[in-house]
Amino acid sequence: MNASPRVSFIVPAFNESAAVLRESIESMRGQSFADFECIVVDESTDAALAQACRELCATDARFVYIHPEQRLGLAGSLNMALERARGELIARFDSDDVCMPDRLCLQVAFMDTHPSVAVLGGGIEVIDDDGRTLAFRQYPQTHAAIERGMQLTSTVAHPTVMFRREAATAYGAYDASFRFSEDLDVWLRWQNAGLEFANLPDVLVKYRQKSTSRRSLHWRFNLRARVKNFAARYAARRTLGILAIGTWSLLPTRIQEIAFRTLLLRRTAKPRPL
Repeated sequence: MNASPRVSFIVPAFNESAAVLRESIESMRGQSFADFECIVVDESTDAALAQACRELCATDARFVYIHPEQRLGLAGSLNMALERARGELIARFDSDDVCMPDRLCLQVAFMDTHPSVAVLGGGIEVIDDDGRTLAFRQYPQTHAAIERGMQLTSTVAHPTVMFRREAATAYGAYDASFRFSEDLDVWLRWQNAGLEFANLPDVLVKYRQKSTSRRSLHWRFNLRARVKNFAARYAARRTLGILAIGTWSLLPTRIQEIAFRTLLLRRTAKPRPL
C-alpha cells in the first residue's frame, strides 16, 4: 500500500450487527471502481461486534480498521478517518448502508470532468432493517439550487457525498462539538467560503432508516449550525430557515413523519436523463 489510492472511504461504525456490516462492507468491496481505500473507525462497545468488524475489514488489504481508545462521537470519528486518509477524493459512507456498484465510478468520472466542484452527492433509496425499499429521495443537481435549498433543509445526502480532501484542509473538517448536524455545519461553512456543490441524479446508496422523525437534540444542533454559519448572502432565506426549523422542532413526531414522507420521499426513482 505504498501508492496513494484515488479515493478514501471514511466510515464510522458503532455496535453494528455482523450481518448488516458484512452487507455494507461487501458493497464497498464490490465497487466497479477499485482504486480506493476504506478507513473504518469503529467505536463499538460490544466486544463481539467490534471483533466481527475487525475480522471483516481484515479480508481486504484496502480496508484499515481503527478502534479509538476513547469515545470520539460521529464527528470525531470522521476527523480521525480523514487524518488517516490518503486519497485526493473522500467518500462518506455509513456502516449500515449499501453502496450501489457504480457509485465511485460515477462520482469519480463527474469530479474529473467538473474540476470546479468540491462536493458531490446523489440520490438515496430508503430501506428498512430487512432491506425492503420504502422510498426514494433525490436532490437538486445545480449548485445554485443546492445552496438556496440548504438555507431551509439539507440538499445533499451525507452518506452519498464525495468531496475533495483539499476542501477540508483549506476550510476545516467536522466540528467535533456537534453531536448531530455535523454535516450541515460543514456544508454551510464551505458554501460561505465559495465552494461549489453538485448532486448526481443517480441513486448512489441504499440508506437504512428506521424512522423519518428526528430527536429534539438533532434540531437544536441544526439550529446551532445555521446560527453559527449565518451570513449576509441569502440573509432573508437563512432567517426564514432558522424560524422554520425552530417551528418544525416543536411539531409532534407523528406530524413530522407524515410531512416528511409526503413532501420529500418518492415511491419510485426518477430515471437518469438520456
